Formats: sequence, C-alpha cells, structure tokens
Amino acid sequence: MDAVAKVIEVAPIRVYEVATFYSMFNRTKVGKYHLLVCGTTPCMIRGSRGIEEALLKHLGVKRNEVTQDGFFSVGEMECMGCCVNAPMITVADYSNGSEGYTYNYFEDVTPEKVIEIVEKLRKGEKPPHGTQNPQRIRSGPEGGNTTLLGEPKPPPCRDLDAC
Repeated sequence: MDAVAKVIEVAPIRVYEVATFYSMFNRTKVGKYHLLVCGTTPCMIRGSRGIEEALLKHLGVKRNEVTQDGFFSVGEMECMGCCVNAPMITVADYSNGSEGYTYNYFEDVTPEKVIEIVEKLRKGEKPPHGTQNPQRIRSGPEGGNTTLLGEPKPPPCRDLDAC
C-alpha cells in the first residue's frame, strides 16, 4: 500500500482508508471461496453472528483465516443492501481466478443452510443464490404479496387546483 501511495503521490493513509473500507480489497490471503457475513444491525438482529459461528466451526478457522485446503475463508462485510432478506452472506467466488471473480448473494440464510452452501461449493457445485427461503419470491413477503395486488387507482383529480 505504501508503494501505491508513492506511485499515485498521496499520503499512505489515503490508500489505507480505501483498502480498509471496501471489502473487495483483501489485505490478507483469502480462500477460493471467500464467505462474507453481513455485520450490520438488521442482519445481526436476524442471527448473522450465529451464521458466522456455524461457518467458523464447520470450517475449523477463525475469521480471516484460510482453510488448510485453501478453499474457504470467512470475513465480515458491512451492509449488503438487502436488509429485508436478513441475514445474508456473500460468496466472493475466485474459482476462475482474481480476474474472473463473482459475488453471489445468499439471503434468508440459517446456520444449516450456510453449511449446505459450503458443502455444495466444496463439491464444485454452484448453489442457487438469492433467497434461501422457499416461502419467499425475491424480496417479497413470505406467502406472497398482501397489498398492491392490482393496478392502483388513479387520483380522483389530476388538476389539484380544480379539485
């Protein structure tokens, strides 16, 4: 980071600020699949700490360590922007190298579900991303919509001065 700061002619702290803020800049070695657990309040309220504990225990690592086989690492990521489907994880998939990596979001996860995801990845399978709750379609409510089921009614008068 010091070398980058020198090349772009900024104080090293400016490079450190960027590198520590954005989760796609890894300052330590990560696994082929870097599992990022959302650490913001909605996900924490919905159980993200239990998700992280399950991953760490199952993989036998601490946060930001890489498994012996080099396949997995677990980290934290701030707000993934899908609080309605909390808790969630992101899998940064480096199986095609750092140039062809992808981020896949898994929402409505449980400790059991994240272990299933890990085991599918270990077998070379690509688990379906998005909500893991079969009662939900994308970000819709469990069981389907309860409001806005048809076309909304137009306002009684378009010209507010004439109303």
